[in-house]
Amino acid sequence: MKLNSQSSQLIFDAALKKGVKVKVFSKRFNLIKFSYKNKNFFTKNTSFPVNPQTACMIANNKFLTKKVLSDNDILMPKSWLVRSPSEARRLVLKKNFFPCVLKPARGAHGHKVYVNITSFDEFNELLPFVFGKESRKNVLIEEYVEGKDYRFLVIGNRVSAVMERIPAHVIGDGKSSIKELIDKFNQNPMVGIKYEKPLCKIDINGEVGRNLKKQKKDFGDIPLKKEKIFLRQNANISTGGIGRDATDEVNQSIKDLAIRATKATGMIISGVDIIYNPKNQKAYVLELNDTPGIDIHHFPFFGQSRLVADDIVDYLIKN
Repeated sequence: MKLNSQSSQLIFDAALKKGVKVKVFSKRFNLIKFSYKNKNFFTKNTSFPVNPQTACMIANNKFLTKKVLSDNDILMPKSWLVRSPSEARRLVLKKNFFPCVLKPARGAHGHKVYVNITSFDEFNELLPFVFGKESRKNVLIEEYVEGKDYRFLVIGNRVSAVMERIPAHVIGDGKSSIKELIDKFNQNPMVGIKYEKPLCKIDINGEVGRNLKKQKKDFGDIPLKKEKIFLRQNANISTGGIGRDATDEVNQSIKDLAIRATKATGMIISGVDIIYNPKNQKAYVLELNDTPGIDIHHFPFFGQSRLVADDIVDYLIKN
């Protein structure tokens, strides 16, 4: 059976391997029924029945997540919720809150997330994009925190896998322009249309242009040989980021932080995004994901594959 979601496919295959009876109710919506020792449960994509509905609602709203984590003394970047561009402008002018991040209170895959905004002019230019045409009412202005970007997959009382996510970038060969290097990256056979392969396409858009401008570069510039040019500052795999397995190297105290954040929201299985700043040795929780993509752990671009689907199925049939 071929499903539409790579993550769903991994769960499906892991269940069959473990002798679980599996029935696909909807291939289009990735709705699967599992039967094991007189127990029945459903999954939809990577939405799992062990996660309470209220916990999922908290995780789906970045502002509510921050309120809950703050109440549990979990370190996060400072942030404010604004409901209009004018309110956003007043707040940053009053607090001179730069560098900062603009992002929707709801959303995933780094969509409409603008990182390391360093001036009011830049901030003002980006406001129409983050509020958008959908009359979005809830936008977060967040403190920009520098450091390594990690995704932790928490299952119950343990971290199953950790991935370091490196922002989209190209490496110069001394001959090709930045535009040509992006085209070469997108032609890599490891780049998929969606998430069926370890890499995703780098779109040439305004956000890439903004980051090049901050480096005083343009698409036509030719980087030096081995020069690394970062194209985005958010590290989502969906925007061209590169995944490197870091499960064995991340300190246990940071893994414990991911577990604490998961439990604080009432989640059981979650993807926890954490920025670790090695300079001040502080770890900041950015957000939680109630439907985490697990394919990135099975197919990292660098490092060891982690069979997290097996861990998830083991947890579900036991609990």
